[in-house]
Amino acid sequence: MNKTPLISVVVPMYNAEKFIEKCLMHLICQTYQNLEIILVDDGSKDGTVKLCEKYAKTDKRIKIVKQKNAGPSVASNTGMDAASGEWIHFHDHDDFVNLDYFEKMANAAVLTNADILCGEVNQPEYSFPVFDKIEICHELADKVLTTRANKFNPAWRYVYKKEFLDRTKLRFEPAIFGAQDLYFTKPAIVLANTVATVPGARYNVVNTITALGKSKKKLRAAAEKPEAIAARERYWKFMDEHNAREIITAPETPYHIETLKMFNISVYRKEYLTKKVRYYLFGINVGTKHIHP
Repeated sequence: MNKTPLISVVVPMYNAEKFIEKCLMHLICQTYQNLEIILVDDGSKDGTVKLCEKYAKTDKRIKIVKQKNAGPSVASNTGMDAASGEWIHFHDHDDFVNLDYFEKMANAAVLTNADILCGEVNQPEYSFPVFDKIEICHELADKVLTTRANKFNPAWRYVYKKEFLDRTKLRFEPAIFGAQDLYFTKPAIVLANTVATVPGARYNVVNTITALGKSKKKLRAAAEKPEAIAARERYWKFMDEHNAREIITAPETPYHIETLKMFNISVYRKEYLTKKVRYYLFGINVGTKHIHP
């Protein structure tokens, strides 16, 4: 396998003028340079494209693809079609990665040759897992529970082998807006022969309310369209055909529990989950403490 594989970074953009510069700088200045940066403009109405063109003039790795506004799913598929790398990463326009992110991912790609690489995420309001070591998962339960794929759905958690995406014909559902990643990432985890964890490869979430180009009212209307309903039906049919519904929807379970009992009655309990602790008094949840890295 190529020791320095080309990684295609697909960045769907819509009115990203306020965010894209920081995102781009953290891609351009990566310690791992063998990148293809594909910026897919989804019909932005601000200065997004003009700003990106300025960077593209000085960095030949940057490719700008323009399309009429069709939503993040279509933009992601457009970027996938344009990608020529051995590996593909989907990156939101308002986030950024640590400068050694793709170096760690490339090293793990060469070492494991897994279908999917799962990195870490810095988003304080959510308890994404942190990995102690590179671990290669084969069984469905291991793939799901080790990565917490039953709980966390964003596509940007992962780097995907392009051959795997081509072989499985995985695509984002064009009719789905707002939760489009779920219909791509969970089937990907189910279909992957191997999923590898990559400690220290950190993706940073900056703005959780992104410009999707649709209001909440329009998002609700889009979710009720026949195409969206059909997409959801296909998703659940897929899960049932692969006997994956139960594990893919399983709630996160504590990895350690401490209990104080009096007269064989649980008075106080602490449940340790990924990056957070839940506190119970007489069986009632009285608080949750998030543990940040």
